[in-house]
Amino acid sequence: MARIVDMLKSFLTHNLHFGWLFDREVQLTPLDVGDLDPLAKTFGQGNNVFHVAIKCAANPRATSVNTLLLSHSLLAFQPNNKGDAPLHMAARLGHESFAVVLINHAKVLAAAEGHSDYRYLLRKVNYVKGNTALHEAVINGRFEIAKRLIQEDPTLTSLVNKAGESPLFLAVERRFYDIASIILDTTFADCSVLGGNGMTVMHAAVIRSCPSFDARLLLRNVTRAKDFDKFVKKVLERCGSQILEKAEDELGWTPLHYAANMGHSTMVKLFLKAKRSVAYIKDKQGMTALHISARKGHIEVIKELMKECSDIGEILDNKDRTALHIAAEHNCHSVVRTLMNERGFTYLINEQDNEGNTALHVAAIHGHYEIMKRLVSNKMSNKGMSNKMGMTAFEILLKSTTPADSIATFMVGLKLWLAKNKDPLLSLQDTGFGMMKSSTTEKETTRDSTQIQMRAQSGGPNIKEDNNNNGQHVQHMQNMNLVVSTLIAGITFQAAITMPFAAPYKTTKGLETFKDFMTANSLAFGFSAGSLLIHFMFAMLSMIFERKFRYPTMVTMSFISLSISSFVIAFITGTKALLYEKKELSSLLMETKNGALSFSAPENYALAAFYFTIFYVFFIVRRLKR
Repeated sequence: MARIVDMLKSFLTHNLHFGWLFDREVQLTPLDVGDLDPLAKTFGQGNNVFHVAIKCAANPRATSVNTLLLSHSLLAFQPNNKGDAPLHMAARLGHESFAVVLINHAKVLAAAEGHSDYRYLLRKVNYVKGNTALHEAVINGRFEIAKRLIQEDPTLTSLVNKAGESPLFLAVERRFYDIASIILDTTFADCSVLGGNGMTVMHAAVIRSCPSFDARLLLRNVTRAKDFDKFVKKVLERCGSQILEKAEDELGWTPLHYAANMGHSTMVKLFLKAKRSVAYIKDKQGMTALHISARKGHIEVIKELMKECSDIGEILDNKDRTALHIAAEHNCHSVVRTLMNERGFTYLINEQDNEGNTALHVAAIHGHYEIMKRLVSNKMSNKGMSNKMGMTAFEILLKSTTPADSIATFMVGLKLWLAKNKDPLLSLQDTGFGMMKSSTTEKETTRDSTQIQMRAQSGGPNIKEDNNNNGQHVQHMQNMNLVVSTLIAGITFQAAITMPFAAPYKTTKGLETFKDFMTANSLAFGFSAGSLLIHFMFAMLSMIFERKFRYPTMVTMSFISLSISSFVIAFITGTKALLYEKKELSSLLMETKNGALSFSAPENYALAAFYFTIFYVFFIVRRLKR
């Protein structure tokens, strides 16, 4: 340790500055470069005196700095162990004044060495990432340094680092749109638009255009462009519309694919206006922007694409699927409705993929019954079409699902509708041998099992057990609500019309308690009747509008809970009303005076049982949560 200290003292003339040798920013106050040994380097990263001066915020216009530049001029552009010259570090840390001094010194140094162009010193790259000083300035958002470097050498905008990223791409990718605007304003014609992973500046612009926070970022960062759309137009004017055709990323997506995936309809419209043909470009899976937007459910994007390119629906992906197939697979109701209303999709509803499946088959395989209902209701839909496995959509439902009651209702309605329109549903093979034979051969059973297994592996209805269980649970709740509501409504109605305790009351408390009984009884009847009304209203609306409405389970359960509570209160008050008229009234009052849970009064047995039930339910719920 003593030898290290002695070595440090030999390098430095002032004992307070030994920390820089270990690349530690020990002091944050500006230091005097004259106190440092110009030939010494730090042990860690090999930084020279200029690296340390920049890290320690030394004054670049001090006499000691100028003296070092004259006496050791080559050190100003000497790289450290990572290949970072002092100019890289100044650009990274944002020391504009030091960067200006180094740039001016580059001119002097180039002239002294007989070079006609000093800018080769500004183009030095580091070893790790291959970044120039401009890359470092852009990455860290150093606007003034980036501006000065571009003014000194516009060709810096054409250089890419080891990751293939240009300064313009990095500026847009990090949302430093003010720096990006400076780069776009340069007169240098070969400004690079390339980015990492085969992307371009336009890819980065679309990906970073999330509407939820763009406005806030634009207000903070953009000085040359008033809004993001104008900035994108500026990129298109500078780079040309051919930038929209570049699709070399790992997905093969163009900027239009990304805009469609994000639902950015304004940008989609802008791209189509600039170059309409980009709408027909496929990615590596054969999908166009229409397929992507159909999968994500972006209706406005779909409308823009169909408006500008009415025949885009004819394009099939690598599996021969249309956008309607994609929407049916991902259960996008609004997309299916929108596409079926488009003229370009009128004759594509029966289009088959490479497995012979239409959109109706796809909906049946994935158990999307509402999509099936909408497709079946279309007059152009061929309900009897078979796929390459010889199965119709209805056969897929019969052989690969165990339908809940609600699903079974839909299937019965589907069969009745088809029977009415005389549209055969079963395949010709099954028709020839007798539809839905009760006994099948071992070979047919094996084929059916294989088909069902294949659908389960492809994400078909057999993996929808949770959804089926949920459907059964909702149907069970509906039945239970109907039974309980009917039971309570009948009992309370009977109690109201028979008017027990109709004889005149001799005590005031008896009459008041009877009024409480009638109030609670009326509430119990009202809530039960309301639950019944909701149940039948939703059933009637489903028949009128020919669509399935979501059953309001929480509302009906709340009504039933209130009805049961009112029912219990009615029993207690009714019992009290009778007891007040008995000879033992005075003794009962004395016994119940000390608390509501006194078991001398008969009505409190019901109250205790009710409280015990509530406690038991809460106990079970807590056990289940564990």
